[in-house]
Amino acid sequence: MKDNHKWSQEISGIEFSFSDWGSEGKVFWQRRKELVLKAGAKLAPDPQLNKDGTLNFSAKFGKALRADHCDKIKDGVTTEDIVFPSPNELGIFLRYGGENTWLSLKDKDGKTLHDWSVC
Repeated sequence: MKDNHKWSQEISGIEFSFSDWGSEGKVFWQRRKELVLKAGAKLAPDPQLNKDGTLNFSAKFGKALRADHCDKIKDGVTTEDIVFPSPNELGIFLRYGGENTWLSLKDKDGKTLHDWSVC
């Protein structure tokens, strides 16, 4: 059975940290479709490539997201807060995809966003 994830008021004040695949940052999930990546987040420098050396779908989407927010990025670090509609889009922006972002975002006690939001 697949887990169902959802936002709740309970998690809106919790700071989640992210550190994976060369990227790191602080995130707050403030509203149902608003995850805020705080300024100062470090972006993964390079996308993971397919075996044949081409960009996969997530990497292409990640490059597009970064292009959309290029005015808020300098030298691979965000200069302003950026709002994302989902944890998955946030993860693609930070590290071009890869691991499940629900499991990568952790609070100060190591509890994942997945643990907080499974219903």
